Amino acid sequence: MVGSLKYFELWALKFSAFLSGSFFCFFLQSQFQMRAVVAAALTGFLGTFIPDTKRIERTHVHATIYMGAFIAMGSRVVEAGPWQILWVSVLGSTLYFLISPYFKGMGGRLGLIAFISSLLGWAMRHWL
Repeated sequence: MVGSLKYFELWALKFSAFLSGSFFCFFLQSQFQMRAVVAAALTGFLGTFIPDTKRIERTHVHATIYMGAFIAMGSRVVEAGPWQILWVSVLGSTLYFLISPYFKGMGGRLGLIAFISSLLGWAMRHWL
């Protein structure tokens, strides 16, 4: 029971970071008419100001924020709205949580998760 609670807490932390990155990037694009790259860059830049602690470093919160911003920048999620941002964040953070033990290094892991999340967001928009 304690182990499953620990895993849920870890997933919830990754989900919160993913959602905040993608939603903030979405917000900048939709409310301030920023271009996608500028909104994602600003989101990533502001994400670097989260102080480093052992827990944040261990759970890769900064990388998860960047990945969420990448999803909102690279897909057409912005045209769909906040509900799709929420669903893509659930899918992306769950994928990140599940495949993290199998990938070493951040580049391949983040790129794969961003690609799959963007693809699933596109599929949800067109088929649901």
